[in-house]
Amino acid sequence: MNAPNAISPAPAPSLLATLRFRLIDLVRGTNTLELLDTLRRQQYESPEKLEAQAGLARTRYLEELRTLPMFSAVRSFDELPVTNKKFINAHREELRNPHYKGKVVRKKTGGSTGEPLVYYTSSDTQSYLWAGLLLSWEVAGYRLGDPVAFLSGSSLSGTGMKQQAYYALLNVRIFSAFDMSTAAMTQYAESIQSGGYRLIYGYASAVHRLACHLNATNTRLQHRLRGIVCTAEMLTPAMRKDIERAFGVPCYSQYGCNDAGVSAFECENQQGFHLLSMRCHTEVLEDNRLVATDLVNRAMYMPRHDTGDLVRMSEQPCSCGRGLPLIAEVLGRQNDVVVDPRGNAVHSEFFTHLFREDARIERFQVVFDDRTLTVNLHGASLHAAQLEAQCEAYRQRILASLAFDELRFVCNEPFVTQANSKHRFIIRRPAA
Repeated sequence: MNAPNAISPAPAPSLLATLRFRLIDLVRGTNTLELLDTLRRQQYESPEKLEAQAGLARTRYLEELRTLPMFSAVRSFDELPVTNKKFINAHREELRNPHYKGKVVRKKTGGSTGEPLVYYTSSDTQSYLWAGLLLSWEVAGYRLGDPVAFLSGSSLSGTGMKQQAYYALLNVRIFSAFDMSTAAMTQYAESIQSGGYRLIYGYASAVHRLACHLNATNTRLQHRLRGIVCTAEMLTPAMRKDIERAFGVPCYSQYGCNDAGVSAFECENQQGFHLLSMRCHTEVLEDNRLVATDLVNRAMYMPRHDTGDLVRMSEQPCSCGRGLPLIAEVLGRQNDVVVDPRGNAVHSEFFTHLFREDARIERFQVVFDDRTLTVNLHGASLHAAQLEAQCEAYRQRILASLAFDELRFVCNEPFVTQANSKHRFIIRRPAA
């Protein structure tokens, strides 16, 4: 293993950048800057030292978990059941920590199964979320306060006025992955060229689609980018090659599952994901399912949470010198971009965010081909006779972005399944 001096210390941020981030921390009740400094040091500690620290965190977590009636008899992680979205939604209030008096942040996510999850996190969890993200950006050349282009949906960027103020302080501009039409991508490219951005961060499929647009039109931007970080989906070697060809800078992948406390990033070697083991306890089951426990979240306990992802851990340390556990490969996390016959496209998360606040919709699936898009909504209060009226607003929103020959809404019909029996909420049918 190489010595830690293989990586030089992060450049000191400007006074303005520091003040901006401290203001964000003050308003959110987080300590992102201090934690980022800690993570910069900890990532190069030995695996043995990191595991000892994680062991202490696991012990503390179990002691606190036993104060909840449903877990009072638990003595080890092995005795805990594997939890999922259905379990957490059913026992949400029972899983909250009655002794936690700090700031609570409500989260709602659709995730890869299309089933919404509502949960609560603490300010410490939010600190780890952002510190881990900034650490992954620094690998790509980011320096605190640099302008960043976000190619994403609201799961990354948020839409409220408070979120917009945060991103202004972060020096971030949002480019919507919910509109990937040719006209929009041309505009995005022009803005990236003229905006002085040093980093692009966004959904892997959305960044890749923009890269393919640039390559297909033989467009080469004159930009100030140092690197690109992709998230939310697997970044395949072919996708990475297309992106690096389009922009001429290194492209990295970042992996996370915030509800389970998972935060991992590629280093300069691009040989896997370094897992922030100080934040979460991870287990890989026999079927390669990643089960993780957020050890930092004291607002709500979600032990042994099934992430829905399949991974393979590396048995060898990375030559970069980091002592963090290494996820060699994420085997099962790939969403489709939904593309209509005219070439308009939206990221699959468009539908997750479209339906996630509707309590009537328990699960959903979107199936499309070259002509038809079918939205299958599941919920006890949904009935076929009233469906067209109930879904009119959704129909109009979809038609504003996509133009299929036929847009169908059905309810409580069997989901289309795949060979591995895993439910996917976006499925592209092959052309006939």
